[in-house]
Amino acid sequence: MGKDSNSAHNFSQRCHDNLKNSLTHIDKAMVKVCAKKVADARLRLKVTIDCIKWLTFQACACRGHDESLGSSNQVNFLHLVRFLASYSKEVNAVVLENAPRNAKYTSHTVQLEILTLLSSRVKEKIRDEIGTSKFFIMVDEARDESKKEQMALVLRFPSTEGFIQERFLDVIHVTDTTALTLKKAICKVLSDNNLNVQDIRGQGYDRASNMRGEWNGLKALILNDCPYAYYVHCMAHQLQLALVAASREVHDVHNFFQNANFIINVVSASTKRNDELLANKAAEIARKIELGELDTGKGQNQIGTLQRPGGDAVGALKIIMSFDFVFILHLMEKIMKITDVLCQTLQKKSLDILNALDLVSTTKVLLGKLREDGWDPLLQEVQSFCLKHEIDIPDLNSRYVDVTKSRNKHDNTLLHYITTKQMCSMLP
Repeated sequence: MGKDSNSAHNFSQRCHDNLKNSLTHIDKAMVKVCAKKVADARLRLKVTIDCIKWLTFQACACRGHDESLGSSNQVNFLHLVRFLASYSKEVNAVVLENAPRNAKYTSHTVQLEILTLLSSRVKEKIRDEIGTSKFFIMVDEARDESKKEQMALVLRFPSTEGFIQERFLDVIHVTDTTALTLKKAICKVLSDNNLNVQDIRGQGYDRASNMRGEWNGLKALILNDCPYAYYVHCMAHQLQLALVAASREVHDVHNFFQNANFIINVVSASTKRNDELLANKAAEIARKIELGELDTGKGQNQIGTLQRPGGDAVGALKIIMSFDFVFILHLMEKIMKITDVLCQTLQKKSLDILNALDLVSTTKVLLGKLREDGWDPLLQEVQSFCLKHEIDIPDLNSRYVDVTKSRNKHDNTLLHYITTKQMCSMLP
């Protein structure tokens, strides 16, 4: 038999033992290796999907202009994958440089495919939420940074519990913004998501002619296919348009907003002026908190910034230091505090028409109360503000002179002009 381990007999014995041991068979070894590769590939894909989901929920871009290995900034997606790998040896062993070159799952094509699948799942969920309910469509179009026209489609429908839900369904690139093109795009999106155009019970757009045109607009084209798709303009937008139109009819208010826009341009044109404004605002907030005039808490007393460029500092200072500007500033603040409550409420998803009408009536009552009883407190507040900031207060009992007219045949005082021409015209 031989004592040498490499003898023919011993070699044959080992082959016989291996043959009897089924775990060492080639088919079993291949299965074991394949199972390991499948598990690694699934873990690698799971990491990719989780990273893309997180970036999507945070509205962050996945891609960048330089994703090479030598780049100091390999954009969000690759950095997030490396971050996860740094906290797990198991993940680190299967991603990026440790992954097979043909199965890294980090290419732009894979990212886009995963995003498309996620989008499909979300749309399926929205479709399941709608069920057999009728729905309302809201459409708007705008041009993006790449100069392409994009149309957003939002659905509004009642849930099974009876609550109004709003869901963003899709954003579609359109070649032009004609009513017919928009209508075809809407019908295609609804059809792709197994939604019937005949189930539309309302449509809402802006006031552009291609949207709300009575004969050839998008509103009319959809009404032809579904006669129950009644057109409803956004109530909050209508209120905004009404306020803008009303302000233009009052000369003093129109001038006030022009001056306010001019002042913003002046301050934001200079970084030095903007920094000084923010520093003074921060000091004022700190002083009021110390005196107990302001409450502290998360999200309160935040200091904003001004966004627009241009202007003349001397002219802006002259406007700010005028009594007329200060008076209308305080009056518009009180008016907008009242109307803002209505505007915000009209944008709520669950508001019904009865509550809306009741709120409109309440707003009218509050504006009427401001007109009847708000004069004395307003004047005291304006005068106190002027004294605090060393702004000249004119003699309200002096004769008012209209500089736009060559002849002033009246004996009206400045006080009479402010109460009748300014305040009453803003609060008719």
